[in-house]
Amino acid sequence: MTIFKSKRQALAIPDIDIYSFLFRTNQFNSTRPQSRPLLIDGLTGKSLSFQQSKNLSGRLANAWKGTVGLKKGDVVAVFAPNQYDHAVLYFSLLGAQCTVSPGNPSYTEAEFNHQVNKSGAKAIVTIPVLLPIMLKVAKQNNISKDMIFLFGDESVDGIQPFRSLATDNDTIILPIKEIQAADDVAFICFSSGTTGVAKGVMLTHRNFVSQMVMVTDFEGTDSNQPDDVIIGFLPFFHIFGLTTLVLRAFYTNTPIVIVPRYDLELICQLIEKYRITIGPIVPPVAVHFAKSDVVLKYDLSSLRTLGSGAAPLGIEHIEALQLRINVPVRQGYGMTETTAGCIYQKIGVSPAGSTGVLIANMECKLIDIDNGKELGADVPGEILLKGPVIMKGYLNDDKANNETFTSDGWMRTGDVAKYDSKTGEFFIVDRLKELIKYKGYQVAPAELEALLLSHVSIADCCVVGVYDSSQATELPRAYVVLQPSVENNKNTIDMISKYVEENVTNYKKLRGGVRIIKQVPKSTSGKILRREVKEWIKEEQKLEVSRARL
Repeated sequence: MTIFKSKRQALAIPDIDIYSFLFRTNQFNSTRPQSRPLLIDGLTGKSLSFQQSKNLSGRLANAWKGTVGLKKGDVVAVFAPNQYDHAVLYFSLLGAQCTVSPGNPSYTEAEFNHQVNKSGAKAIVTIPVLLPIMLKVAKQNNISKDMIFLFGDESVDGIQPFRSLATDNDTIILPIKEIQAADDVAFICFSSGTTGVAKGVMLTHRNFVSQMVMVTDFEGTDSNQPDDVIIGFLPFFHIFGLTTLVLRAFYTNTPIVIVPRYDLELICQLIEKYRITIGPIVPPVAVHFAKSDVVLKYDLSSLRTLGSGAAPLGIEHIEALQLRINVPVRQGYGMTETTAGCIYQKIGVSPAGSTGVLIANMECKLIDIDNGKELGADVPGEILLKGPVIMKGYLNDDKANNETFTSDGWMRTGDVAKYDSKTGEFFIVDRLKELIKYKGYQVAPAELEALLLSHVSIADCCVVGVYDSSQATELPRAYVVLQPSVENNKNTIDMISKYVEENVTNYKKLRGGVRIIKQVPKSTSGKILRREVKEWIKEEQKLEVSRARL
């Protein structure tokens, strides 16, 4: 049996809840000023310090319990673009022993409803513009109007800002003894996992405390200097943004300049204004920085490191980016189910194209994708992982849990990697799972296929991702079999694209196009042969390259 283990010294993980872990005295908040602006609104300049955040989150935590009546384990769904007091809301709910379920504010009504229903949410926090749709979702899930709260300072139609709830009492006895860190769920983040519609990933207090301890240890001084300032545009509902920008930034008492959405010129302005040193990004942002002349208008020399995640970033894109911003780019590997990154590159050490090495306390083995046999070095196999950042499991989904966890406790990732014996690093080489990654967002083919099949014109279909190197991302594409009475023409293709566009959130649109085919390739058991479809794509792309050379 070949088990690859982290070569870093094993770390002791405190048996403590997240709230207590963040606010107890540590090496960062005891040496870095607790009174300086920590959570900074990039649009307005409003800010909260570490001490103000601690006080406000404590006052709110007592209100969630005493005034609102939330109890331990109650789920609160949060749908909002990044807010400068987003972290305080999360912390206050955790301090009240609640579970947070963060979600994408650009969801459709059906997608909002799916998450609220599956998570069993008892309350919702959102922004005023989403109120009309949230009132509908709340009604469908028997959530009363007085259990909906808002970001901001103004009440809307009787719905009050959550900050207005704050009591005079900010006292919370630490640690919170009622919370069992290894078992109690802190966040339910929705992910499509290896396949299918979005599932609730149960992440415990111990998962997140482990992630903070282990990644902070691994990064060391690379991303942890007293004068560091982070730019925060990655969404706080996504596991990358949640761990990196909400939790670890706060744990290390590192100022973060927060913006609600990605806008290149605004980001460049803020990097120059606040002398940003650390930039967590995703591959499409790297491509944008490398190609847009907007970047040349601003002084970005303060940047010291960029951390890219959510999807692979090709060498050619890194080289193009570094012609504009000559700083190291660290990539990592992880997923919602591993509480974000668990394999990271070593800056200045890891070879180009590698994914990196295991962080402390993690184990990995590779298995043959056909027969499940365990493999050694230099042979590609599916990644299986063990360690304290591995999720508790999928919420109320025994089938998915049985498919994901082996009988001896290893978690299957659906990704294929090779461990290189010469460098001692992992290289991601393929992905077994059907999930499409569009600019870091997960798109489940099964969800789009179900939607397409609900249309009367479509007899069968298959959805796959098509890689677009110019954007460094996959694009969802549908291969469709039409009903016999439906004509194969541009109007039909446009109708199908529009139908999907009107029923899904923005990132799930069929940006890779619609192709009409006679038959979807399937196995004898009826399973779609996506690898065969992807071979069609490879041949198509080869033809396009050939034509371009003529």
